Amino acid sequence: MADLKKLVIKENTRVLTKSTPEERYWKKFKFAAAIKEFGAVSHLSFSLEAPYYYVVTSGTKVNVYNVKNNTLQQSLSRFKKTAYSGCIRRDGKLIVAGSEDNSVQIFEVGTRSILRKLSGHVRPCHVTKFDEDNVHVLTAADDKTMRCWDLPTGEEVLCLKGHDDYIRTAATLTQCPDIWFSGSYDHTIKMWDKRSGECTLTMDHGAPVESLVVLPTGGIAISSGSNKIKVWDVHRAGTLLTTLCNHQKTVTSLALDYTNTRLLSASLDHQVKMYDLSSYKVTHSIKYAAPVLAVGTTAHNTELIAGCSDGIVHVRKQPVPDTATPAKRPLSAITPGTAAFLERGKNTPPTPKDAVSGKEPKRKKLAPYDLHLKRFQYTEALDHVLKSRHNPDVVVSVIQELFRRDAMKRVLSGRNEETLQPILYFLEAHITNPRYCTVLCDLAHILASLYSPVLGMSPVIDKLFEKLNRRLKFELKVQERYMKLQGAMECFFTATGLS
Repeated sequence: MADLKKLVIKENTRVLTKSTPEERYWKKFKFAAAIKEFGAVSHLSFSLEAPYYYVVTSGTKVNVYNVKNNTLQQSLSRFKKTAYSGCIRRDGKLIVAGSEDNSVQIFEVGTRSILRKLSGHVRPCHVTKFDEDNVHVLTAADDKTMRCWDLPTGEEVLCLKGHDDYIRTAATLTQCPDIWFSGSYDHTIKMWDKRSGECTLTMDHGAPVESLVVLPTGGIAISSGSNKIKVWDVHRAGTLLTTLCNHQKTVTSLALDYTNTRLLSASLDHQVKMYDLSSYKVTHSIKYAAPVLAVGTTAHNTELIAGCSDGIVHVRKQPVPDTATPAKRPLSAITPGTAAFLERGKNTPPTPKDAVSGKEPKRKKLAPYDLHLKRFQYTEALDHVLKSRHNPDVVVSVIQELFRRDAMKRVLSGRNEETLQPILYFLEAHITNPRYCTVLCDLAHILASLYSPVLGMSPVIDKLFEKLNRRLKFELKVQERYMKLQGAMECFFTATGLS
Protein backbone atom coordinates (compact mmCIF):
# COMPACT_ATOMS: atom_id res chain seq x y z
CA MET A 1 0.00 0.00 0.00
CA ALA A 2 1.38 3.42 -0.94
CA ASP A 3 2.20 5.88 1.85
CA LEU A 4 -0.07 8.85 2.45
CA LYS A 5 1.13 11.98 0.73
CA LYS A 6 1.73 14.68 3.30
CA LEU A 7 -0.40 17.81 3.20
CA VAL A 8 1.31 20.45 1.10
CA ILE A 9 1.32 23.76 2.95
CA LYS A 10 0.46 26.64 0.66
CA GLU A 11 3.38 29.06 0.50
CA ASN A 12 2.36 32.63 -0.16
CA THR A 13 4.50 35.02 -2.13
CA ARG A 14 6.74 37.10 0.08
CA VAL A 15 8.36 40.41 -0.69
CA LEU A 16 12.09 39.85 -0.85
CA THR A 17 14.41 42.67 0.16
CA LYS A 18 17.55 42.87 -1.91
CA SER A 19 20.70 42.66 0.18
CA THR A 20 23.51 44.84 -1.13
CA PRO A 21 27.19 43.88 -0.84
CA GLU A 22 27.75 46.78 1.59
CA GLU A 23 24.93 45.59 3.84
CA ARG A 24 26.29 42.05 3.84
CA TYR A 25 29.75 43.45 4.66
CA TRP A 26 28.59 45.34 7.76
CA LYS A 27 26.41 42.46 8.93
CA LYS A 28 29.56 40.37 9.26
CA PHE A 29 30.55 42.47 12.29
CA LYS A 30 29.31 40.49 15.27
CA PHE A 31 29.22 41.39 18.96
CA ALA A 32 32.63 40.89 20.56
CA ALA A 33 32.62 42.87 23.83
CA ALA A 34 30.84 45.53 25.87
CA ILE A 35 33.26 47.50 28.04
CA LYS A 36 31.90 49.54 30.93
CA GLU A 37 33.53 52.91 31.57
CA PHE A 38 32.94 55.25 34.52
CA GLY A 39 31.44 58.06 32.47
CA ALA A 40 30.15 58.97 29.06
CA VAL A 41 32.53 57.99 26.25
CA SER A 42 33.39 61.31 24.60
CA HIS A 43 36.14 60.31 22.16
CA LEU A 44 37.76 57.33 20.41
CA SER A 45 41.19 57.18 18.78
CA PHE A 46 42.95 54.37 16.90
CA SER A 47 46.56 53.43 16.24
CA LEU A 48 47.23 52.48 12.61
CA GLU A 49 50.41 50.50 13.31
CA ALA A 50 51.10 47.41 15.40
CA PRO A 51 50.13 46.64 18.15
CA TYR A 52 46.95 48.49 17.01
CA TYR A 53 45.79 50.01 20.30
CA TYR A 54 42.62 52.06 20.60
CA VAL A 55 42.08 54.82 23.16
CA VAL A 56 38.83 55.57 24.99
CA THR A 57 38.31 58.96 26.69
CA SER A 58 35.74 58.83 29.48
CA GLY A 59 35.37 61.03 32.56
CA THR A 60 38.75 61.78 34.13
CA LYS A 61 40.48 58.79 32.48
CA VAL A 62 42.03 57.91 29.15
CA ASN A 63 42.15 54.11 28.77
CA VAL A 64 44.24 52.15 26.27
CA TYR A 65 42.87 48.81 25.00
CA ASN A 66 44.34 46.04 22.92
CA VAL A 67 42.47 45.26 19.70
CA LYS A 68 43.19 41.51 19.78
CA ASN A 69 41.35 40.69 23.01
CA ASN A 70 39.86 44.09 24.03
CA THR A 71 41.71 44.02 27.35
CA LEU A 72 42.80 47.13 29.25
CA GLN A 73 46.49 47.78 28.61
CA GLN A 74 46.92 51.06 30.50
CA SER A 75 44.81 53.62 32.29
CA LEU A 76 45.91 57.25 32.31
CA SER A 77 44.20 58.97 35.23
CA ARG A 78 46.44 61.95 35.95
CA PHE A 79 43.70 64.45 35.28
CA LYS A 80 42.29 66.67 38.01
CA LYS A 81 39.16 67.38 35.95
CA THR A 82 37.38 65.89 32.94
CA ALA A 83 39.66 64.67 30.17
CA TYR A 84 38.92 65.41 26.51
CA SER A 85 39.99 64.08 23.12
CA GLY A 86 42.56 61.44 24.06
CA CYS A 87 44.42 60.85 20.79
CA ILE A 88 47.06 58.18 20.10
CA ARG A 89 49.83 58.74 17.57
CA ARG A 90 49.91 56.62 14.42
CA ASP A 91 52.78 54.48 15.74
CA GLY A 92 50.98 53.88 19.06
CA LYS A 93 53.81 55.24 21.24
CA LEU A 94 52.44 58.60 22.46
CA ILE A 95 49.04 59.89 23.62
CA VAL A 96 47.92 63.50 23.85
CA ALA A 97 44.83 64.62 25.77
CA GLY A 98 43.22 67.89 26.81
CA SER A 99 41.46 68.69 30.04
CA GLU A 100 38.88 70.93 31.59
CA ASP A 101 41.65 72.64 33.59
CA ASN A 102 42.95 74.21 30.29
CA SER A 103 46.06 71.99 30.13
CA VAL A 104 47.29 69.54 27.50
CA GLN A 105 49.35 66.51 28.52
CA ILE A 106 51.43 64.12 26.44
CA PHE A 107 51.99 60.58 27.77
CA GLU A 108 54.27 57.73 26.78
CA VAL A 109 52.25 54.56 26.27
CA GLY A 110 54.84 52.14 27.60
CA THR A 111 55.59 53.89 30.92
CA ARG A 112 52.49 56.12 31.41
CA SER A 113 54.87 58.96 32.28
CA ILE A 114 54.02 62.56 31.37
CA LEU A 115 56.50 63.72 28.73
CA ARG A 116 55.14 67.22 28.19
CA LYS A 117 52.56 69.47 29.77
CA LEU A 118 51.49 72.23 27.39
CA SER A 119 50.12 75.42 28.90
CA GLY A 120 48.72 78.28 26.85
CA HIS A 121 44.98 77.84 26.51
CA VAL A 122 42.86 79.85 28.94
CA ARG A 123 39.68 77.73 28.53
CA PRO A 124 39.01 73.96 28.49
CA CYS A 125 40.80 72.20 25.64
CA HIS A 126 38.39 69.91 23.73
CA VAL A 127 40.50 69.06 20.66
CA THR A 128 43.96 67.45 20.56
CA LYS A 129 45.66 65.78 17.60
CA PHE A 130 49.10 64.77 16.40
CA ASP A 131 50.13 66.45 13.17
CA GLU A 132 50.99 64.26 10.19
CA ASP A 133 54.72 64.78 10.74
CA ASN A 134 54.41 63.24 14.27
CA VAL A 135 56.55 66.03 15.80
CA HIS A 136 53.87 68.70 16.18
CA VAL A 137 50.66 68.72 18.22
CA LEU A 138 47.44 70.51 17.25
CA THR A 139 45.08 71.72 20.00
CA ALA A 140 41.86 73.76 20.01
CA ALA A 141 39.89 75.04 22.97
CA ASP A 142 36.92 77.05 24.16
CA ASP A 143 39.09 80.19 24.08
CA LYS A 144 38.35 80.28 20.29
CA THR A 145 41.99 79.61 19.37
CA MET A 146 43.84 76.76 17.69
CA ARG A 147 47.49 76.26 18.56
CA CYS A 148 50.43 74.31 17.22
CA TRP A 149 53.07 72.94 19.60
CA ASP A 150 56.58 71.61 18.98
CA LEU A 151 56.76 68.16 20.57
CA PRO A 152 60.53 67.98 21.31
CA THR A 153 60.65 71.37 23.06
CA GLY A 154 57.04 71.74 24.26
CA GLU A 155 56.89 75.32 23.00
CA GLU A 156 54.02 76.99 21.18
CA VAL A 157 54.80 77.46 17.47
CA LEU A 158 51.60 79.00 16.13
CA CYS A 159 48.31 80.44 17.39
CA LEU A 160 45.38 80.71 14.98
CA LYS A 161 42.52 83.09 15.76
CA GLY A 162 39.36 83.68 13.76
CA HIS A 163 36.45 81.79 15.28
CA ASP A 164 33.78 83.58 17.31
CA ASP A 165 32.78 80.62 19.50
CA TYR A 166 34.07 77.36 20.96
CA ILE A 167 36.15 75.13 18.66
CA ARG A 168 35.06 71.51 19.11
CA THR A 169 36.59 69.66 16.15
CA ALA A 170 39.62 69.79 13.84
CA ALA A 171 41.21 67.77 11.06
CA THR A 172 44.59 67.45 9.38
CA LEU A 173 45.59 66.31 5.89
CA THR A 174 47.86 63.37 5.13
CA GLN A 175 49.04 64.59 1.74
CA CYS A 176 49.32 68.24 2.75
CA PRO A 177 50.49 68.64 6.38
CA ASP A 178 50.47 72.45 6.12
CA ILE A 179 46.66 72.61 5.79
CA TRP A 180 44.37 72.34 8.82
CA PHE A 181 40.61 72.43 9.20
CA SER A 182 38.58 73.51 12.23
CA GLY A 183 34.88 73.45 13.13
CA SER A 184 33.27 75.75 15.68
CA TYR A 185 30.01 76.49 17.45
CA ASP A 186 29.89 79.72 15.43
CA HIS A 187 28.50 77.51 12.60
CA THR A 188 31.65 77.80 10.44
CA ILE A 189 34.32 75.45 9.11
CA LYS A 190 37.64 77.16 8.42
CA MET A 191 40.64 76.03 6.41
CA TRP A 192 43.99 77.29 7.69
CA ASP A 193 47.41 77.55 6.06
CA LYS A 194 49.94 76.75 8.76
CA ARG A 195 52.73 78.46 6.83
CA SER A 196 51.05 81.88 6.75
CA GLY A 197 48.88 81.44 9.83
CA GLU A 198 45.82 82.76 8.00
CA CYS A 199 42.36 81.43 7.21
CA THR A 200 42.10 80.69 3.48
CA LEU A 201 38.51 79.41 3.28
CA THR A 202 35.33 79.65 5.38
CA MET A 203 32.21 77.47 4.98
CA ASP A 204 28.93 78.07 6.82
CA HIS A 205 27.31 74.86 8.10
CA GLY A 206 24.24 76.62 9.49
CA ALA A 207 24.44 74.97 12.92
CA PRO A 208 27.07 74.40 15.64
CA VAL A 209 29.70 72.09 14.13
CA GLU A 210 30.18 68.95 16.23
CA SER A 211 32.50 66.86 14.06
CA LEU A 212 34.61 67.18 10.93
CA VAL A 213 36.49 64.80 8.64
CA VAL A 214 38.48 65.49 5.47
CA LEU A 215 39.30 62.94 2.78
CA PRO A 216 43.06 62.27 2.44
CA THR A 217 43.21 64.07 -0.91
CA GLY A 218 41.96 67.26 0.75
CA GLY A 219 39.33 67.93 -1.88
CA ILE A 220 36.28 66.91 0.16
CA ALA A 221 35.40 68.07 3.68
CA ILE A 222 32.44 66.60 5.60
CA SER A 223 30.94 68.36 8.62
CA SER A 224 28.14 67.53 11.05
CA GLY A 225 25.93 69.88 13.00
CA SER A 226 22.41 69.51 14.30
CA ASN A 227 20.94 66.45 12.51
CA LYS A 228 22.59 67.30 9.17
CA ILE A 229 25.78 66.18 7.49
CA LYS A 230 27.14 68.46 4.77
CA VAL A 231 29.69 67.63 2.10
CA TRP A 232 31.92 70.46 0.80
CA ASP A 233 34.12 70.69 -2.29
CA VAL A 234 37.24 72.48 -1.05
CA HIS A 235 38.77 72.78 -4.53
CA ARG A 236 35.73 74.76 -5.72
CA ALA A 237 35.91 77.43 -3.00
CA GLY A 238 33.88 75.42 -0.47
CA THR A 239 30.89 74.65 -2.70
CA LEU A 240 28.20 72.63 -0.94
CA LEU A 241 27.86 69.31 -2.78
CA THR A 242 25.09 67.64 -0.81
CA THR A 243 23.29 67.60 2.54
CA LEU A 244 22.49 64.32 4.31
CA CYS A 245 19.54 64.33 6.73
CA ASN A 246 19.31 60.67 7.75
CA HIS A 247 19.43 61.20 11.53
CA GLN A 248 16.63 62.43 13.78
CA LYS A 249 18.84 64.10 16.39
CA THR A 250 22.25 65.78 16.61
CA VAL A 251 25.08 64.00 14.81
CA THR A 252 27.85 63.81 17.40
CA SER A 253 30.68 62.07 15.56
CA LEU A 254 31.96 61.40 12.04
CA ALA A 255 34.67 58.93 11.03
CA LEU A 256 36.16 57.37 7.91
CA ASP A 257 36.85 53.68 7.73
CA TYR A 258 40.37 52.34 7.17
CA THR A 259 39.97 52.31 3.37
CA ASN A 260 38.61 55.90 3.31
CA THR A 261 35.73 54.75 1.11
CA ARG A 262 33.01 54.71 3.74
CA LEU A 263 31.69 57.35 6.14
CA LEU A 264 30.38 56.50 9.61
CA SER A 265 28.11 58.82 11.59
CA ALA A 266 26.95 58.58 15.22
CA SER A 267 23.99 60.43 16.66
CA LEU A 268 21.97 61.08 19.79
CA ASP A 269 19.13 59.08 18.19
CA HIS A 270 21.03 55.88 19.19
CA GLN A 271 21.96 55.19 15.55
CA VAL A 272 25.24 54.59 13.75
CA LYS A 273 24.90 54.87 9.98
CA MET A 274 27.29 53.87 7.21
CA TYR A 275 27.50 55.80 3.92
CA ASP A 276 29.06 54.95 0.59
CA LEU A 277 31.25 57.93 -0.32
CA SER A 278 30.75 57.32 -4.04
CA SER A 279 27.00 57.96 -3.81
CA TYR A 280 26.55 59.42 -0.27
CA LYS A 281 23.73 56.94 0.37
CA VAL A 282 23.13 55.01 3.58
CA THR A 283 24.18 51.40 3.12
CA HIS A 284 23.63 50.10 6.65
CA SER A 285 22.64 51.24 10.15
CA ILE A 286 23.03 49.88 13.68
CA LYS A 287 20.90 50.88 16.66
CA TYR A 288 22.30 50.99 20.19
CA ALA A 289 20.64 51.22 23.60
CA ALA A 290 21.89 54.73 24.36
CA PRO A 291 22.91 57.91 22.49
CA VAL A 292 26.18 57.35 20.60
CA LEU A 293 28.89 59.98 21.15
CA ALA A 294 31.86 58.47 19.28
CA VAL A 295 32.40 55.87 16.56
CA GLY A 296 35.27 54.48 14.49
CA THR A 297 36.97 51.43 13.01
CA THR A 298 40.32 49.93 13.88
CA ALA A 299 43.14 49.34 11.42
CA HIS A 300 42.19 47.13 8.45
CA ASN A 301 38.51 47.43 9.47
CA THR A 302 38.79 44.46 11.81
CA GLU A 303 36.55 46.02 14.50
CA LEU A 304 33.73 48.56 14.68
CA ILE A 305 33.71 50.44 17.99
CA ALA A 306 31.04 52.82 19.31
CA GLY A 307 31.04 54.75 22.60
CA CYS A 308 27.73 55.70 24.23
CA SER A 309 26.55 58.22 26.78
CA ASP A 310 25.85 55.46 29.33
CA GLY A 311 29.57 54.63 29.49
CA ILE A 312 29.40 51.44 27.41
CA VAL A 313 31.94 50.83 24.65
CA HIS A 314 30.37 48.44 22.14
CA VAL A 315 32.84 46.37 20.14
CA ARG A 316 31.80 44.49 16.99
CA LYS A 317 34.37 42.24 15.35
CA GLN A 318 34.58 40.89 11.84
CA PRO A 319 35.26 37.12 11.99
CA VAL A 320 38.48 35.97 10.38
CA PRO A 321 37.90 32.82 8.28
CA ASP A 322 39.89 29.81 9.41
CA THR A 323 41.53 28.45 6.28
CA ALA A 324 43.70 25.91 8.05
CA THR A 325 42.64 22.30 7.36
CA PRO A 326 43.98 19.31 9.31
CA ALA A 327 46.41 17.17 7.37
CA LYS A 328 45.16 13.70 6.50
CA ARG A 329 47.26 10.63 7.08
CA PRO A 330 48.01 8.72 3.89
CA LEU A 331 46.61 5.18 3.76
CA SER A 332 50.09 3.80 3.29
CA ALA A 333 51.14 5.21 6.68
CA ILE A 334 48.44 3.30 8.62
CA THR A 335 49.80 0.29 10.50
CA PRO A 336 48.03 -2.99 9.58
CA GLY A 337 46.03 -4.56 12.37
CA THR A 338 45.14 -1.30 14.09
CA ALA A 339 41.65 0.12 14.47
CA ALA A 340 42.46 2.86 11.97
CA PHE A 341 43.50 0.15 9.46
CA LEU A 342 40.24 -1.76 9.90
CA GLU A 343 38.11 1.42 9.59
CA ARG A 344 39.95 2.84 6.57
CA GLY A 345 37.75 4.05 3.75
CA LYS A 346 34.49 4.04 5.71
CA ASN A 347 33.82 7.67 4.85
CA THR A 348 34.67 7.29 1.18
CA PRO A 349 31.60 8.10 -0.95
CA PRO A 350 30.42 5.28 -3.24
CA THR A 351 31.02 5.41 -6.97
CA PRO A 352 28.25 4.79 -9.54
CA LYS A 353 29.58 1.24 -10.09
CA ASP A 354 29.36 0.31 -6.39
CA ALA A 355 26.39 -1.65 -5.04
CA VAL A 356 25.11 0.07 -1.89
CA SER A 357 23.36 -2.03 0.73
CA GLY A 358 22.06 -1.03 4.11
CA LYS A 359 19.00 -0.10 6.08
CA GLU A 360 16.09 1.51 4.35
CA PRO A 361 15.66 5.19 5.12
CA LYS A 362 13.37 5.92 8.00
CA ARG A 363 9.91 7.10 7.16
CA LYS A 364 9.24 10.69 7.92
CA LYS A 365 6.95 11.21 10.86
CA LEU A 366 3.56 12.60 9.92
CA ALA A 367 2.19 15.67 11.58
CA PRO A 368 -0.87 15.13 13.83
CA TYR A 369 -3.21 16.77 11.32
CA ASP A 370 -1.79 14.51 8.58
CA LEU A 371 -2.55 11.48 10.77
CA HIS A 372 -6.15 12.67 11.26
CA LEU A 373 -6.56 13.20 7.52
CA LYS A 374 -5.12 9.74 6.87
CA ARG A 375 -7.75 8.22 9.19
CA PHE A 376 -10.53 10.40 7.68
CA GLN A 377 -10.95 12.19 11.03
CA TYR A 378 -11.68 15.54 9.45
CA THR A 379 -13.20 17.23 12.49
CA GLU A 380 -10.23 16.30 14.66
CA ALA A 381 -7.82 17.58 11.99
CA LEU A 382 -9.42 21.05 11.92
CA ASP A 383 -9.75 21.24 15.70
CA HIS A 384 -6.10 20.28 16.15
CA VAL A 385 -4.66 23.04 13.91
CA LEU A 386 -6.94 25.63 15.51
CA LYS A 387 -6.15 24.70 19.10
CA SER A 388 -2.41 24.22 18.52
CA ARG A 389 -2.09 27.81 17.21
CA HIS A 390 -0.33 26.78 14.03
CA ASN A 391 0.85 29.19 11.40
CA PRO A 392 -2.22 30.56 9.51
CA ASP A 393 -0.78 29.04 6.34
CA VAL A 394 -1.15 25.56 7.90
CA VAL A 395 -4.74 26.20 9.04
CA VAL A 396 -5.79 27.52 5.62
CA SER A 397 -4.10 24.56 3.90
CA VAL A 398 -6.11 22.13 6.07
CA ILE A 399 -9.32 24.03 5.28
CA GLN A 400 -8.53 23.87 1.55
CA GLU A 401 -7.94 20.11 1.83
CA LEU A 402 -11.32 19.67 3.55
CA PHE A 403 -12.99 21.66 0.76
CA ARG A 404 -11.23 19.45 -1.81
CA ARG A 405 -12.54 16.33 -0.07
CA ASP A 406 -16.06 17.84 0.10
CA ALA A 407 -16.11 17.39 3.87
CA MET A 408 -16.41 20.99 5.10
CA LYS A 409 -20.16 20.97 5.79
CA ARG A 410 -19.83 17.75 7.78
CA VAL A 411 -16.92 19.20 9.77
CA LEU A 412 -18.72 22.45 10.64
CA SER A 413 -22.17 21.08 11.43
CA GLY A 414 -23.26 19.93 14.86
CA ARG A 415 -20.79 22.00 16.86
CA ASN A 416 -21.41 23.40 20.31
CA GLU A 417 -20.39 26.72 21.79
CA GLU A 418 -16.92 25.52 22.84
CA THR A 419 -15.90 23.98 19.50
CA LEU A 420 -17.35 26.79 17.37
CA GLN A 421 -15.44 29.60 19.08
CA PRO A 422 -11.93 28.78 17.67
CA ILE A 423 -13.28 28.86 14.10
CA LEU A 424 -14.95 32.25 14.60
CA TYR A 425 -11.86 33.69 16.28
CA PHE A 426 -9.68 32.58 13.36
CA LEU A 427 -12.15 33.96 10.83
CA GLU A 428 -12.34 37.34 12.54
CA ALA A 429 -8.53 37.62 12.70
CA HIS A 430 -7.67 36.60 9.13
CA ILE A 431 -10.67 36.99 6.86
CA THR A 432 -9.49 40.42 5.62
CA ASN A 433 -6.02 39.13 4.79
CA PRO A 434 -5.75 39.09 0.98
CA ARG A 435 -3.82 35.80 1.07
CA TYR A 436 -6.63 33.94 2.86
CA CYS A 437 -9.82 35.86 2.07
CA THR A 438 -10.93 33.61 -0.85
CA VAL A 439 -10.92 30.44 1.24
CA LEU A 440 -12.16 32.05 4.46
CA CYS A 441 -15.08 33.81 2.74
CA ASP A 442 -16.34 30.40 1.53
CA LEU A 443 -15.95 29.11 5.08
CA ALA A 444 -17.89 32.10 6.47
CA HIS A 445 -20.76 31.49 4.00
CA ILE A 446 -21.12 27.88 5.17
CA LEU A 447 -21.03 28.93 8.84
CA ALA A 448 -23.69 31.59 8.26
CA SER A 449 -26.00 29.14 6.45
CA LEU A 450 -25.59 26.48 9.16
CA TYR A 451 -25.91 28.62 12.30
CA SER A 452 -28.07 31.60 11.30
CA PRO A 453 -31.26 29.77 12.44
CA VAL A 454 -29.87 29.30 15.97
CA LEU A 455 -28.47 32.80 16.53
CA GLY A 456 -29.65 34.29 19.81
CA MET A 457 -29.25 31.10 21.83
CA SER A 458 -25.62 31.75 22.88
CA PRO A 459 -24.44 35.25 23.87
CA VAL A 460 -20.78 34.32 23.23
CA ILE A 461 -21.42 33.08 19.69
CA ASP A 462 -23.67 36.08 18.98
CA LYS A 463 -20.86 38.50 19.96
CA LEU A 464 -18.37 36.69 17.75
CA PHE A 465 -20.73 36.83 14.75
CA GLU A 466 -21.34 40.55 15.39
CA LYS A 467 -17.58 41.16 15.61
CA LEU A 468 -17.09 39.32 12.32
CA ASN A 469 -19.88 41.37 10.75
CA ARG A 470 -18.27 44.66 11.87
CA ARG A 471 -14.88 43.57 10.52
CA LEU A 472 -16.38 42.78 7.10
CA LYS A 473 -18.31 46.07 6.94
CA PHE A 474 -15.18 48.05 7.82
CA GLU A 475 -13.19 46.21 5.15
CA LEU A 476 -15.88 46.99 2.55
CA LYS A 477 -15.71 50.69 3.42
CA VAL A 478 -11.93 50.68 3.08
CA GLN A 479 -12.15 48.93 -0.30
CA GLU A 480 -14.76 51.44 -1.45
CA ARG A 481 -12.44 54.34 -0.56
CA TYR A 482 -9.58 52.69 -2.39
CA MET A 483 -11.76 52.30 -5.50
CA LYS A 484 -12.73 55.98 -5.39
CA LEU A 485 -9.09 56.99 -5.00
CA GLN A 486 -8.09 54.74 -7.88
CA GLY A 487 -10.79 56.29 -10.07
CA ALA A 488 -9.66 59.82 -9.20
CA MET A 489 -6.04 58.96 -9.98
CA GLU A 490 -7.00 57.43 -13.33
CA CYS A 491 -8.87 60.62 -14.25
CA PHE A 492 -5.85 62.70 -13.25
CA PHE A 493 -3.43 60.58 -15.27
CA THR A 494 -5.75 60.67 -18.28
CA ALA A 495 -6.03 64.46 -18.06
CA THR A 496 -2.28 64.97 -17.80
CA GLY A 497 -1.45 62.44 -20.49
CA LEU A 498 0.42 60.09 -18.14
CA SER A 499 0.08 56.31 -18.38
